[in-house]
Amino acid sequence: MKLKFEYKDKEIEFIIIRRKRKSISIKIESTGQVIVSVPLRINKEEILQAVKSKSDWIVKNQAEIKKRGLKKITREISEGSTFMYLGEEYPLHLIFDEGIQNITVELSKEALERQRFIIHANTMDVEKIKMAFEKWYREETLKIVTKRIDYYADNFKDKVTNIRVKEQKRRWASCTGKNAILFNWRISMARADVLDYIVVHEMCHMDHRNHSKYFWNRVEEIMPNYKEKHAWLKTNGMNLYL
Repeated sequence: MKLKFEYKDKEIEFIIIRRKRKSISIKIESTGQVIVSVPLRINKEEILQAVKSKSDWIVKNQAEIKKRGLKKITREISEGSTFMYLGEEYPLHLIFDEGIQNITVELSKEALERQRFIIHANTMDVEKIKMAFEKWYREETLKIVTKRIDYYADNFKDKVTNIRVKEQKRRWASCTGKNAILFNWRISMARADVLDYIVVHEMCHMDHRNHSKYFWNRVEEIMPNYKEKHAWLKTNGMNLYL
């Protein structure tokens, strides 16, 4: 559901997402799109009033995004097109071999400046190749976040009960009330330190279930420079995709 209103000489449009939550959350995506997450039972007037109260902040952040002139990188399953892994762009080398049984994906072991993704495919069906590529990212993400959760575990009295990697359209990760953490499979495309920030962020939700100042103080306690990681994700998140 979308709503919009006039603020000074600007039009502010936002998308409403209803969830099981107690408060209203306003987020500006890297594209400038405003996303408002609201409790299930709340009327449009209350939502509109809450967003209007943040008008100046919304306009200022959208202007900064526009000023940066961020552009989404075009990615295609074709020779030489680049894809991200741990914050670096690597070119794709596609090898067609109809004699193999399954599509395989690997990141070559060459020197860093010559590394590339190598995909052996028995089909030129782009969607099937993408599915294999996504599977590779899912496995990498699970492997990495499992290690990083173990690394940060001593900072918390509670333990992560389960780790899952899944498709998440609007979140990089989420923590359930039972301390299971669900990660967006794309996060292994981000810088390693940014991925660590995502892990720490969600683990801190075991102590604080909201985004109060106490929550952010807890994040900062473990990762003093978390704001730079958060800013990188906000700026570069649009390019973490297949």
